[in-house]
Amino acid sequence: MKALFAAIARALAAMGRVTWVATMESGKLVWRAVRSALAPHDPIAEAEAMVEAEAAEPAPTPVAPSPAEQWGQAAVAYLTGEEPEAAALDDAARFYLDAISLDQQVALSQNEAAVIGRHLLGERLLPSLPRPMTPAEYRSMEAARAAAAAAEAHRRLTGDENKRSHFVAVLDELIAEPPRAI
Repeated sequence: MKALFAAIARALAAMGRVTWVATMESGKLVWRAVRSALAPHDPIAEAEAMVEAEAAEPAPTPVAPSPAEQWGQAAVAYLTGEEPEAAALDDAARFYLDAISLDQQVALSQNEAAVIGRHLLGERLLPSLPRPMTPAEYRSMEAARAAAAAAEAHRRLTGDENKRSHFVAVLDELIAEPPRAI
């Protein structure tokens, strides 16, 4: 029986799985079978275990982008001509992107989306670019522009007395003699 166990021990030792170690216990020399730390490990079994562990893990939930990232992505999309994503931008941001030079547009688009968004939102301005307008500044500028356009239209309508008198004369003729049906 000892010969059989010795043959099994030699076979396991040859495979590198088990090593016989001599230890002293209570003053006696005892041989112990231990797993060998120097034995080569099975790379295929390790790879299979890693694949199974990864498959068992739940899929990571995608992290929603921050508002600054959304604005940055929309700004880059707007600069490249992709309109659907640019809907996230307000009119002030679109006006700013249209107003800056081509070199400034390139410099802006070379940053990450979150950095671009923080710049457009006014949270952290980029030193090489002009400051974007706030929505309130844009609304006041648009109101001033609309008031100036209305004043110009009013001036053109009532300012030229010759045009006004001509329109009045034409209307008077139409009222006096209505056009005949053909």
